[in-house]
Amino acid sequence: MANKQDKAELEKTTVTAPKKKKKKAVRRIAGVVFIGMLTIGLGAAGWAAKTGYTMYEQTDITKLSQEPPQSLRIYDANEKLITELTNSRMEYIPLSDFPENLKNAIIAVEDSRFYEHGGIDFKGLSRAMYTNLRNGDVVQGGSTITQQLAKVMLFSSEQTLERKVNEAVAALKIEKNYNKNQILELYLNYIYYGRGAWGIERASQTYFDKNASKLTLAEAALLAGLPKSPNVYSPLNNIEKAKERRDLVLSLMAEQGKITAEQKNEAQSEPIKLTDKSSLAATNKYPSYVDHVIEETLSKTKMSEQEILSSGLQIYTNLDPAVQDAAEAVYMEKKNFPGDKGGLQSSVIVLDSKTGAIRGLVGSRSDKREFRAFNYATQLQRQPGSTIKPVVVYTPALLAGFKPQDLINDVETEFGNSYKPGNSGQRFHGWVTMETALMQSYNVPAVALMKEVGIGKAMDFGRKAGLPLEDDDRVYGLALGGLKYGTSPLVMAQAYTMYANNGKLSKAYAVSKIVDRSGNVVLQEKPQTNQIIDANTAYTMTQMMQKVVTDGTGRSARIKYPVAGKTGTTQLPDVAEFRTGSGKVINGMKDAWFVGYTPELVTAVWVGYPVTNREHYIPSEGGTLPGELFAKVMSGALKNRPVIAFQPPKGYRLAGGKIQRINGEEDKLYASADDSSERRRSSGKTDSPIKKVDRADVSPSPTPAATPAKNGDTAHKPDKETTGPSNNKGNGGDKNDSEGSKDKPGKDKPDKDKTDQTDQDRPGKEDDSSSKEPGKPDKDNGKDKPVVTEPVKTPPVKESGK
Repeated sequence: MANKQDKAELEKTTVTAPKKKKKKAVRRIAGVVFIGMLTIGLGAAGWAAKTGYTMYEQTDITKLSQEPPQSLRIYDANEKLITELTNSRMEYIPLSDFPENLKNAIIAVEDSRFYEHGGIDFKGLSRAMYTNLRNGDVVQGGSTITQQLAKVMLFSSEQTLERKVNEAVAALKIEKNYNKNQILELYLNYIYYGRGAWGIERASQTYFDKNASKLTLAEAALLAGLPKSPNVYSPLNNIEKAKERRDLVLSLMAEQGKITAEQKNEAQSEPIKLTDKSSLAATNKYPSYVDHVIEETLSKTKMSEQEILSSGLQIYTNLDPAVQDAAEAVYMEKKNFPGDKGGLQSSVIVLDSKTGAIRGLVGSRSDKREFRAFNYATQLQRQPGSTIKPVVVYTPALLAGFKPQDLINDVETEFGNSYKPGNSGQRFHGWVTMETALMQSYNVPAVALMKEVGIGKAMDFGRKAGLPLEDDDRVYGLALGGLKYGTSPLVMAQAYTMYANNGKLSKAYAVSKIVDRSGNVVLQEKPQTNQIIDANTAYTMTQMMQKVVTDGTGRSARIKYPVAGKTGTTQLPDVAEFRTGSGKVINGMKDAWFVGYTPELVTAVWVGYPVTNREHYIPSEGGTLPGELFAKVMSGALKNRPVIAFQPPKGYRLAGGKIQRINGEEDKLYASADDSSERRRSSGKTDSPIKKVDRADVSPSPTPAATPAKNGDTAHKPDKETTGPSNNKGNGGDKNDSEGSKDKPGKDKPDKDKTDQTDQDRPGKEDDSSSKEPGKPDKDNGKDKPVVTEPVKTPPVKESGK
C-alpha cells in the first residue's frame, strides 16, 4: 500500500515540476523586461532631461535686450527737421503709455492665465488639445504670450515640431530672466497687427490715426483681436469679421471681470471709424536730396542702410530751403518741360561755390516718390557735350599761355585719318578768337586748340577737376564731350566751382554732421577745397563764359544776376532708326545740358530721356531748355539776395602780347582738309562753301573706346542751343547710343560690335612716343608758341557739340 502511495506521489511530482519551472522562467523574463524597460525609461528620461537642459542653456534670448530701433532724423542747413525716416517695423513705447483696457484686452484673448504660468500654460495647453480634438480642427491655441514673443523675436515662422520645442524652451528662459510686465511690454511692441504695422503703437496710427494711449475700449479690443490672423480680421479687409472678433474680445473681458457688462455693451455698439495710413514714415518733402544724403552716409560711415534708418541717427545737411524749394517748384510744373513725349527726365543740382555744399538737388521728374530711386543728378552717366570744353580745352589753353584774343582757324580740318569735326549746317567761320569759339561753341577750334595744348594735358587737368576720365578717353573727341562712360550733373557742377571760387575746386557734399542716439558725433564734415588754377585764370574763364550767356549759345540762361556758364548737347546717333526718308539724321539730340554759376552758386542741369529712340528724343529747339530751367531755378533761389558782380582778383590784368594763330599758320601745323580749302585760306576767303562728305559713308560707332560718336553738338545760331545733323565725317553726337531703344537709364551701353579695335585704331589717340611734350614751347626756334606733336592715324570720332 505504501509503495502505491509513493508511486502516485512520485508521478505527481514528476508532472508538477515542469510547470513550476516554466512559471519561474516567465517571471524571470518579465522581470528582465521590466528592469530593461525601467532602465530604458530612466535612461530616456535622463537623456530627455539632459537634452532639455542643454537646449535651455544654448537658447539665446539676448535679442530681447537689444536697444529698440529709432527713426532717422534729417535736418536742413538751419538745423530744422525736414524728414524722419525708418525701416523699423515698429515704434517702441513703454508699457506705462498703454491704456489698461488695451493690456487687459490682449491678455483676455491671447493668454488669460498670463500672470499664473511660468511661460508654458500646461492647463491651457491641455484644454486647447481637448477642444481641438472634440472639434476635429484647430480652433484654440495653446501658445502663451511668452511663447508668441519668443516665436516673433527669436525664431522663424516655419511650422515645425522643432520650432515649437525651441519656442517652449525659450519661453521658460524668458520667464526666468524677465518679469511679466517686461514680457508684456515687449509683446505689445513687437507683435504684427497687419497692414505693415508691427506693435500696437504703429497699429493704432495705421487704423485709427492716433497714439495707442488715446484708444477707446472698443478700438483697443479690435486691435487685440488682430494678432490671431491680421489679414482675416483686419477692418480694412473685412469690417464684419473685424467687428465679430472685437465683440468676442469684449465678451471675454467681461467674463474675466476686466470690464462690466454695461461697458461691454456700450463698446460693442460703438461704430468702427478707420483711417488707412499704411505708409508710416514721415512725409519726405525732398526725396531726391534725402536719397543722396543716405547714399553719402553709406559711403562715408560704412554703416548699413538698416543701421542708418533704425539706429536713431540725426543727420545735419547743407540743404538750403530757399534753393531747394525753388528747384522743387520748377520741377513740379509740367509746363516747364514743353515737348515732353512721355517720360522726359531732368535733374538739377546747386552747389555753394565757395564750399561745395549741396544747397539743392532734384534728381528726377518722377511723380512717384520711391525711396532711393535712381537719381539723375548724382548717378547719371551721360555725355556732357560742350559743357566739357571749358574744363579740358580752354582752361588748359590759358594755363599753357594762350589768350582769349588768340586766333583759331575754324575751317574743315582733318585731325588724322579722316577725323573731321564740323559745325552745325557745315558752316565754318574762318579766323575766330578763342573767346568767340567758346562763346559760339564752335567745334573745330576746340579740337584744334586741345591738339595744340596736348591731349595729355587736357586729360590730366580734366582728372584734376574731378572728371571721371578713362584711358580710352584720350581721343580728340574728348574736346567735344566724347567720354567712354559719361558723367553726372554733380560732377560737372563740382568742376565749375573752380571758376566761381578763384581757382579753388570745392568738393561737393551734402552731409555736414552725423550724431548718434547718445549725442556722440559720428561724422563732422568741413569744406574741402583745392587750388587747381590761379585766380587770374579763373576770372578770365568767367569773363569768357559770361559772354556765352550774354551773347552766345547760353542766352536762355540769362537772369538779372550775373551768370557765366556753358551749354552742351549730344546728337542722335547716325543709325537707321534716326534717319529720315532722304537718309538724313533727324534734327534732334539725345542729351541737353547747361552748367552755369553766379558768384554764390554753381548749378548744373541735364535733360534727356532714359531710353532714346525714334519716339523719344529732344527736338532741335529743345537745346535751350536746360538754360531756361537754370534761369527759373536760380531766379527763385536768389530771389531775396542782393545782386553781386563777379569780382576780379587783386591786380588782375588780361594777358597781352603777340596774337598766336592756331590751325592754319604758314608752317602748316595741321594737314589741310583739301586743296580747295587751302586755297581759300591763302586768299582769305574762309567762309565760302566747303565740300561735304556724304553721311552714308559714316558708320555708327557708339563706343568711345573704339569709335566715339559722330554727330557733334555743333555751334550755329548764337541765340539757339540747337544742333542739326552734319554731313561731315566725324561729325556726330553722343557716341553711346548705338541702339536708342536699348540704352539703360543713366548709363549708356557700348556697342559690342566695335570693342575689338586696337589702341592704334582708337580715334585721335595721341602718339606718346613723341620726343616733344604737346603744348610745350619750342625753345630751339625762339618762337613763343606751343609745339604740336602729330597723333597717330585715327578713324572718325563722334563728338558732342555745344
